Amino acid sequence: MKNIIYVLLFLSTLGACSDYLDTRAYDFVSPEEFYQTENDAQMALAGVYSALATEDVYGNRYSCMISNVDDLSFYVRPATQTVSHVYGNDHNTSNTDIYNAWTAIYKGIESANILLERMEKSDIDETVKNRIVGEAKFLRAYLHFLAVQTWKDVPLRKESFKDVSKSALPATPQPEALDWIISEMEESLTMVDDKEYDLSPSRVKKSVVQGVLARVSLSRAGYPTNGGKPYYEKAAQYARAVKESGKHDLNPDVYEMWKRMASDRYDTEYNESMWEVEFIGARELDGNWTNGRIGNVIGNIQKNGSTEGLGYSYWFYGGSLKLWDLFDSNDMRRDLTMAPYQIDAKDAYIYWKDNQIVQRACGKYRREWETLTPRHKNYTQENYPVLRYADVLLMLAEAENEMNQSPTILAYEAINTVRERAGIEPLSGLSYEEFRQEIRDERGRELTFESLRRYDLVRWGIYTEAIQALGESTYDGRWPGGSNYSTARAFAERTQKKHEYLPIPLKELAINTELKQNPLW
Repeated sequence: MKNIIYVLLFLSTLGACSDYLDTRAYDFVSPEEFYQTENDAQMALAGVYSALATEDVYGNRYSCMISNVDDLSFYVRPATQTVSHVYGNDHNTSNTDIYNAWTAIYKGIESANILLERMEKSDIDETVKNRIVGEAKFLRAYLHFLAVQTWKDVPLRKESFKDVSKSALPATPQPEALDWIISEMEESLTMVDDKEYDLSPSRVKKSVVQGVLARVSLSRAGYPTNGGKPYYEKAAQYARAVKESGKHDLNPDVYEMWKRMASDRYDTEYNESMWEVEFIGARELDGNWTNGRIGNVIGNIQKNGSTEGLGYSYWFYGGSLKLWDLFDSNDMRRDLTMAPYQIDAKDAYIYWKDNQIVQRACGKYRREWETLTPRHKNYTQENYPVLRYADVLLMLAEAENEMNQSPTILAYEAINTVRERAGIEPLSGLSYEEFRQEIRDERGRELTFESLRRYDLVRWGIYTEAIQALGESTYDGRWPGGSNYSTARAFAERTQKKHEYLPIPLKELAINTELKQNPLW
């Protein structure tokens, strides 16, 4: 297992992995004794990374419950089971899942702040120190970005918690917050590694920072901050830098990257997965774990709950008719994204009929691809993608089209690289509006179930109308009538403009008296 996970395993021996983040970071060693060696600093940095590898962030709540329900992906259960839940847009300001995600993100920010402050007095090797500080600065900025794109105006916590009387912070307006995030990430560009971690998607490196900068810049360019052309230019600049680095490519096999993420094998030939959150172990079955439920709450239908079978999945997330209709029949991503079969309790493969469409579950995370045995019923070793090279290419194509108000040669090259890998025809001769729609559709084909679509719809300014269109599609004769598939219509009918962003948790408002609730909530 990779070095960062070894550090996390060491930390888990000091207390359950889900528990040690609940205390002040590394308070088991006094400040004057800590960070005296490179190993101390590496342990602290692993603690910042570990904020992402919790069930409250990329292990389930943020990645799936909050982010993976949109116009192409819906929660597959009876509509009555979405009452009061965020994945049914029936939540309120007291929703526990929203509060847990908020808290986990800010705990990660706190860990990063403590590390950055203590590193100022550390006398470890300057090259190592510079790299660790760069990674921590980027991670702190990225965690803030998760909060900004989800809750809109949030507090920027740039210092560690020291005084209860001074802990209340007002929200920073979203444009200002995004600009600070961009500046922090840009500052980290010259500090993070640009060589040793090139073949490791678990670690932040220069190309990752550039790719994420493209994503943040697109958010700043679009609705509701409407930064426009300067930020599209910045997005194009950073996405182009990733492309020109020559360090990443698309694996010709659309399945291979996903199989590797499910079995903890890095693809060092293509490096398509640029940054992923790592999860390990079978918990009490092998004594090693992080709290990841990828493949279990989101994944193909698998019904074998034994420790020696192919695995169990609750298949809570399925693809809509809108998603199915985006694919040509010869698009190799269709059966990857919407699995053409389910696996029963005896590990037999049962293929869907041609008219069974939305019955097909998310196919990108399949427990049959896991290699770890014994298998835990609920927790998995499957990693989760944060940034892929295909995403960078599509961001490049979008930014080029927007800043020039017309698709450029580079824009066509970028989008057609993604399309040709999927086995579909390249694009040419499109207007600005036509190309923009193709980009939006292509991002749907390529990136559904990766915690991106919801935020794409918001920055395009079409979230509400897109969800309403999902509801309309449930009246199509191909949509099944069973109660498990009634969620999508109920979700669409509940959706209002206020659902573009989540409410600030009520508990947080009670603690931070400088904060105010999001408008419409």
